[in-house]
This record gives sequence, structure tokens and C-alpha cells, in this order.
Amino acid sequence: MKTTFLLFFLTIMLFSSCSSSKKITQTEDHNKKHDYKVPEYVGPKKKLAIAKFENATRFGKRRLGENMTTVLTTELSKTQRFILLERADVDKILDQLALAQSGITEGTLEQIQLLDADYILTGAVTHYAVTTTGSSNLFTQTKTQRAEVGADVRIIDVRTGEILLSESGKGNTEKEFDKVLGMGEDGGYDESLEMEAFRIAVIDLTENIITTVDNSPWMCDVVKISESKLYIDAGRKSNLSLGTVLDIFKKGEMITNLSGQPIGFEEKKVGKGTVSDFFGNDGAILQAESDSLLTLPLFCRLSETGKLDN
Repeated sequence: MKTTFLLFFLTIMLFSSCSSSKKITQTEDHNKKHDYKVPEYVGPKKKLAIAKFENATRFGKRRLGENMTTVLTTELSKTQRFILLERADVDKILDQLALAQSGITEGTLEQIQLLDADYILTGAVTHYAVTTTGSSNLFTQTKTQRAEVGADVRIIDVRTGEILLSESGKGNTEKEFDKVLGMGEDGGYDESLEMEAFRIAVIDLTENIITTVDNSPWMCDVVKISESKLYIDAGRKSNLSLGTVLDIFKKGEMITNLSGQPIGFEEKKVGKGTVSDFFGNDGAILQAESDSLLTLPLFCRLSETGKLDN
């Protein structure tokens, strides 16, 4: 009788080892996937430059910053809100300027505008940990691998150098391996676990990034004037449509705070224009209406009317 019971018990244990060898658990944020709590966006796209993330952890792995940059670029591109600048162009200019993580200094503000971006997103990986824990007894062995990632991001307004957002995000995920009577998976280190933690940290940040940019008015610059025609640096790629009405502003003096940091430009509305044609990769032509002679520098914002009255 005892022998029969022992055989039955061992059979159950062996069956369990084959049916449940590993389990993956993640944070609640991962379950949101891309379902961010922000309204659907159908307006013009904004130009975003994502700088290479620094590695601020004690681990000397350059790929930590590169991984965060790659995952964040992928996640933001899926929102359909941004024109993301080519990585090579962004890295080249930012390396030359040695952009500080704290923001843009007054001396580099004009240079950074060479990026032709509305915003720069900078950041650093601030926490990174990979651990393995386990336990064992007479019949079973359990091992759990866990990856943790933390990151800080900042969004900088290229036109003013103002930091619009300073935020932190974190992500963690783990994988559990079970062995019963020596049967099951040993569980060598899985690098996908690390990448999943990066992605969860990015998801934790993306909603705030979207909200911050959405709350900032869309703008474009006038790059050339030809009589009543204004050439602007936004077009089809920026999701503009023919007939869209833009308000035209004269760009004035930069205003700084008491510490000398730029906080914005003086501006004066001088007319309005209607998108009448497109040119180049991402340009458009406005038919301008103004009571005064228009001279550069000028910029445009979406008019509240949106379309010309019939």
C-alpha cells in the first residue's frame, strides 16, 4: 500500500514538472500596453528629437542608454503624434553642442535650432538591476530572474530652451523556473527580460510625454516670403491639409527670467494665411492676408477658425 502511494505521488510530481516549467510576471503598467489615457489626436504633428540616453548607473554598459533610446523611439512613433528626427542627425548636432541634461544654455539656443525640431527629449538610465534568487527542497527547485529599470526624461522647448517636463519612470519584470525531481528548465539568463523592463519603463513615461506635448501649441516657422506667399517648414508630412488657416505672428525679443534663463519671445499677431499648396519633403505655401508689410522672423499657429469662411 505504501509503495503504491509513493508511486502515485511521484507520478503527480513528474506531471507537474512537465506542465508548468516557467512563469512570467510583470508590473501592472505593462498591462496598459499602448492604451494611454489621452484623447485621440488628429492635428498637425510636432517635430521631436530624441537624444541618446546617458547611462547614469554604476554598470559600465553603453547599451543601457541605447536600449532606452531605441524603445522610447519605437513607442512614441506608434502614437502618430510626432515627426521623429533621424537619429544620426540628432546625435551629430547634440554631440557637437555637448547638450547638458539640465537644459539648453542661452549660448547654445540658436545652435540647437539647427535640429529643425520643436522639442528635444533627453534622459538617462538611472537604475538597472538584474537579480536571480531561488529555493530548493527534497523534490523541487525554483529560480526567479528579475530585471529592474529606472529612467529620467526631460522635454525641452527648442524655441525657448524651457524644460517643459521632468519625469521618472520605472519598469520591472521577472521569470520563474521550476524543476521537480531534476526535471524542468534550468533557466539560463534571458536578455528579453531586460528589454521588457525597458519597455515597461517607457510605457510608464509615455502618457506624460504625450500630455505635455499636446498641451503645447503647435507652431511652424516662416522660412521665405515672396509677395503674398509665405513658405513654411510644415506640410503633408506634418499632417497639414489644404485650406487650413494659420495665424501669423511677428517674433520679437527673447524674454528671460531673473536668472537669465529664456522663458519665451515677445509676439504680435500680424495676419493670417491659408495653406494653398505643398512643396518639398515637408513644406507648404500660405496665401497671406495682412494689413502691414510682412518681414522675417515670423511664425504661425493654428487659427481657431481652422478653415476659411465660405
